[in-house]
Parts: sequence; structure tokens; C-alpha cells
Amino acid sequence: MEDVAITDVETYIVANPWKPWVFVELETDAGVTGLAEATTHDKPRTVAAAIEEMSKYFIGKDPFDTEAIWLEMYRDEWFSKNVINTTVCSAVDMACWDIKGKLLDKPVYDLLGGKVHGDRLRTYANGWYTEAEGEPEGFAEAAEAVVADGYDAMKFDPFGTAWQRMPKKDLNHSVDIVRAVREAVGPDVDLLIEGHGRFTAGQAVDIARKLDEFEPTWFEEPCPPDSINSLAEVADKSPIPIATGERHMTKHDFFELITRTDVDIIQPDLMNTGGLTEGKKIAALAEADHVSFAPHNPQGPVASAIYAHLCTTVPNFMIQELFQTYDVEWVDDLLTEPLVVEDGFMEVPDGPGFGIELDHDVIEEHAYTGEGVHTINLFEKDWEKRELDLR
Repeated sequence: MEDVAITDVETYIVANPWKPWVFVELETDAGVTGLAEATTHDKPRTVAAAIEEMSKYFIGKDPFDTEAIWLEMYRDEWFSKNVINTTVCSAVDMACWDIKGKLLDKPVYDLLGGKVHGDRLRTYANGWYTEAEGEPEGFAEAAEAVVADGYDAMKFDPFGTAWQRMPKKDLNHSVDIVRAVREAVGPDVDLLIEGHGRFTAGQAVDIARKLDEFEPTWFEEPCPPDSINSLAEVADKSPIPIATGERHMTKHDFFELITRTDVDIIQPDLMNTGGLTEGKKIAALAEADHVSFAPHNPQGPVASAIYAHLCTTVPNFMIQELFQTYDVEWVDDLLTEPLVVEDGFMEVPDGPGFGIELDHDVIEEHAYTGEGVHTINLFEKDWEKRELDLR
């Protein structure tokens, strides 16, 4: 194959009701374009600007040199371990993998070692409780609808706007929500309890003990990610398996997480922690200690497709997060061929590359034009309704 070089980059910011999506395309002199997503919880325009500012690291480079490109982008940015820089590293890395697959006429999963988990991946539903009104009855009704949609696993945050500690009345209300969901869906559905990094270690352990009777599959991010000691304490004392990692950056953070705590499931967000090159290494670190791999994915359909390519190649893959069923009505229109999600399973696109392309007419129709940055604050009342003005 003749040498190929990256020649340009384009970013597109698309409005949705809770967090603008950022999509990235790398162009090459071979006429092949690589697609990726660069969504963070906030600062979409900052990410887009950083991609342009950091383009010196990848314009003119061979997209097959993913290790070298990743190293230079991470190493040469002096304050490299922040979510803006690692998100740029992620997007460029993923787009390069898409280019490699297209040029070789192979799906990316083949380039990553081939399928371990087949053509369909088990997923869990998120984003389904926007109309629950924070009440047990509302959660129960919404959970029944999720099961009717074919899912046998669902994640939810029953803790409102809690921070560090909860008054007994509020904690009992949260327990009532989990009880109502369990009673509504029966014993065979996985309930994944989301903490959003809300609690002190002591409060998190108390919550875990109170929820244990409902047999949750995991308690996610019980403590803020900036204290590995708190996570270690909760993982040691909780009767419920602990899942965490969505706000940890690169293999270095995950090495500490895996070796210094007893967390059961790691949840790297590949959009933010370094892309596929780094994600494969993180998964291997976890595999070596028999820790499960369940990536965080509250992103758009581009991210979901990319994650599927990696997850099917990871021996210790557990389950994939998915908002697709409960996202904006036009989410399926973003791709020229929509993702296939049936009975709680997502089909892995079969390539070449990631096997997906943006519909640019739809991207333009839903372009993010807000003068300010609109995103959900998980500590404000009614955050779960995801109602934002994106004008």
C-alpha cells in the first residue's frame, strides 16, 4: 500500500436535549475519511477548538501510526491529563482506526484481534426515567416500559441532587425508588445503581448496605473520582459490586484503580480516556486482575458503534451502556444506516472501518447554535428530565 497522510480535520457540534455531541472527521490524501466522536459532559466548543489547536500533532501523519500519534499528542502536551486533551487524543485515535479499516477493507474489530463476543452485544438501557418525576411510582412505570422494550438490564440514579450525605428522609425515598423498580421488573433484570460521584465513603457504604436486599448488579461511581482512597474503602466494605472509571483518564489512572482498590467493574469512557489504542490496554490491565470491562457510554450513535467494535474483541467485556432507545427522536437519522438495537442487544456494524457514516444533512439541520454552553448539571433539581433550551 502506498503511503497515506492525514490532510485535514472537520468538527461538527450537534444539539441534543442534554449534552451537545461533537463529531470529528479526518481527511486523507487517499480520499478516505475517518469518523470519530469527541463528546464530553461539557465544553463542546472548547473541544472543537482544541482539536484545531492540536492538529499540528496529526496533520501530515500516517493514520496507521496510531501508537506514535497517541504518544506525541499525550506526551507533548505538558498538562496532558485533562479531559479536553485526552478527548482530542481519543477522537484522532478513533478516526485513524476508521481510516485503517477502510483502506484495508476490514472492520475495525478484525484489526483489534477479532470478535470474542460475536455479532451482538448485550446492552443496558439508560435515559429511560425522564418522566418519573423522582417518585417510586414513576420509576416503576418507566422500568416496566424498558422491559417491554426488550431490555433485561437498566441503569438509574435514584438519589436526586444529593451531595456527600443524605438526610434520612431523602435516603429512605431513594431506597423506596429502588424497591419499586425491583418489584416492577422482577428478580431477573439487572439493576445498575448510578451514584454520579455523590457520596462520602461512609455514606456510600451505608447506602450499599441498604440497597443490598434488592440485589443490584453494581453500585456505580459512589464517590467522587478524585479520591482513590474513598473508592478503595467503599469497594472493600460494600456488599454490592462497585463499578467506576468514567472520569478516569488513560491507562495510568486505571492501573491505580485496578491495583489499589477492589472495584469489580471498570468503566472507561473511550471518548475521553484515549480512544481504542488506550482502551485496549485498559481492558487488558483489568483482564489481568479478573476485573470486568463495561465502558461508560452516554454519548451519541457514533460512539456506540465505535465502542461495539472494541467491546466484541475484549475477553472481559461485560455489558454496554446505551441511550439509543430513549434519546431524541431523530437520533437514528444521524447515521446513513442506523444502529440496530433489538431485544436489548446491539449489532456490531460490520465495516469496513466502523461501518458507519454521518448524514451531513441531518447534522446541519440539528447544528448546535447556542450562544452559551448548555449541559445538564447533575446537582440541580430536575436534571434527569434533560430539558434544555438549545437555541
